[in-house]
Amino acid sequence: MAARLQIDNKPSLQLVLIMCLFTGLLVLSALIAVVIALVFYGIDANTLQYMMNDLKNAGEEAISVAKLSQLITSVSIFILAPIIYSFLIFEKPFKSFQLTVSVKKINYLLIVLLMFVSMPLVSWIIELNSNMVLPDFMSSIEQWMRAKELQNGQVTEVFLTFDGIGSLFYMLLVIAIVPAVGEELLFRGVLQKIFINWFKKPHLAIWVTAILFSALHMQFFGFFPRMLLGVMFGYIFYWSKSLWLPILGHFINNGSVVILSYFYPEMIEDADVSVFESSEYTTVFYIVSFILSMALIFIIKKVNQVKAPQTN
Repeated sequence: MAARLQIDNKPSLQLVLIMCLFTGLLVLSALIAVVIALVFYGIDANTLQYMMNDLKNAGEEAISVAKLSQLITSVSIFILAPIIYSFLIFEKPFKSFQLTVSVKKINYLLIVLLMFVSMPLVSWIIELNSNMVLPDFMSSIEQWMRAKELQNGQVTEVFLTFDGIGSLFYMLLVIAIVPAVGEELLFRGVLQKIFINWFKKPHLAIWVTAILFSALHMQFFGFFPRMLLGVMFGYIFYWSKSLWLPILGHFINNGSVVILSYFYPEMIEDADVSVFESSEYTTVFYIVSFILSMALIFIIKKVNQVKAPQTN
């Protein structure tokens, strides 16, 4: 594949390029949100910032701006940035994302099964991570992390409060569809491939990408489950060579929270805590989830394993 900027074999420069595009579009999307708030809602930048810090008690106009801002930002940094990056480097940009790779149809069924089977296990890891306590000398850091987590939780609660079927589809777009496509384009479609070319160690590249994937969300008490999901999506992409499989898994992960919150509003306040009630069988439930998840991951690897051609 011919390169336009002649940096196809220079992963360090590729990383600088995607970071510059990410940062530039992040700033641009923030400016667009401020302009929209001022022009269409009459909210100035200072007032908007104040409302965003306490979105739960803000008015409907501020919430509308927050949702639209989230959509604009996600599209900008997760979809436009990777697309512009690929257009600048590759002659066939969309092919570089490996969205045209054909895989066995059973992969899609396996991904669906894996995402649902792993939900109890992921829920348990979320619960363990949310109860994390830092050493005493890091108490100030922990307080800041919990304050940030509380703020993020309030945003999630506001976003997952619905007033009809229309808002359900809107939040599916904002929380599930755009992040599933965009985050996989950026992290697996661009960053993971850059790190593989740079490190020459696919396993290290997958884990580094997953760490960055989780860190970007700035949700410290959900860091480990999100990182492990990133690792799982990374290996699925590495084995299958198709970005559609991690996109599907990502959509199921995010979309299931949105849909469950719509039909069971009482879950909203506990969206990031285990939804599986404790009982005498809870541990067994988690163990079974782990075993089935590992079995499905092994099957996915085997299904996509390409045997080397035999020579006479």
